Amino acid sequence: MLMNFVVMPWYVRHDTLVKVPSVVGLSFEDAKKQLDDAGLEGMQGDIRYDPTKPIGTVVDQNPPSDLIVKDGRRIYLIISGGEQLYDVPNLVGRTLREAKFVLGQRNLEVQEVEYKNSVQYPGGIVLAQVENAGSKVKKGTKIGLIISSGMESGDIKVPDLTGKNIEEAKKLLQASKLTVGKINYQPSVNVPINAVIDQYPKFNTLAKENQKIDLFVNREVKKKLVIEGEEDGLKEKEEKIEEKDNGEFKDEIKKDQKTKPTDKDKKEDPKVKPQDKDKKEEKKVTPTPKDKKEGEKKNEGGTKF
Repeated sequence: MLMNFVVMPWYVRHDTLVKVPSVVGLSFEDAKKQLDDAGLEGMQGDIRYDPTKPIGTVVDQNPPSDLIVKDGRRIYLIISGGEQLYDVPNLVGRTLREAKFVLGQRNLEVQEVEYKNSVQYPGGIVLAQVENAGSKVKKGTKIGLIISSGMESGDIKVPDLTGKNIEEAKKLLQASKLTVGKINYQPSVNVPINAVIDQYPKFNTLAKENQKIDLFVNREVKKKLVIEGEEDGLKEKEEKIEEKDNGEFKDEIKKDQKTKPTDKDKKEDPKVKPQDKDKKEEKKVTPTPKDKKEGEKKNEGGTKF
């Protein structure tokens, strides 16, 4: 059975030659069916974007039509992808110049822009776009943008707060009918501790009444603490100590080291008073009545002349 219905038909048709039909302009399904009827095998090849051809239509074939090939030959079909669509990029936060460049890379253009005041974005930055990022659009589509024109201007000039102490800066803002916004702390060597490094909006810009002014304030970097062990407990000691300008602080440390007794000195210094020792060695001898009688007898029995 296998020989009759599979092997033999294949062997007989193996050397059969057929003419490739033209399937350009047909849908992929119709083209594949026509090729199968001709004893050929239709295979999908590349996709070619063509705005003049509907999606899924055969725009080319390989081998071409009217070519004589062996029976069962594969015919590769190039399918139309229709008009190519492009992804809209995210342009929020970019400058207008950057937005134009990014759109140009995707064969897109910038539509006439609109300007609006913004507290979040400074002037010249894209704060919104009409077409959402990620949406598909045709080639040459114009993307509408809304550009920030900065904060809404008023009639109050923002005072210069750089270098001022934070409390002094607050008083200046209050006097100008302005308020303190966000206070951002960061280290700096250009201004004293707790002094303003920078501000936004900048000095001399126009602001409205009660508008918030963000401050960037210098703060001291905390020193690292090292724990040192002692006999009587634990002691925290700063790893780095700032010296006084005239070096007095070093001299004071040296004096303390000289005057402070060490544990060795404490052991070698016995707390014994000489007077107590002398009192122990002194003994008062008090004569008894017996001793007095023996003395008198010795005197009576003395040498007679």
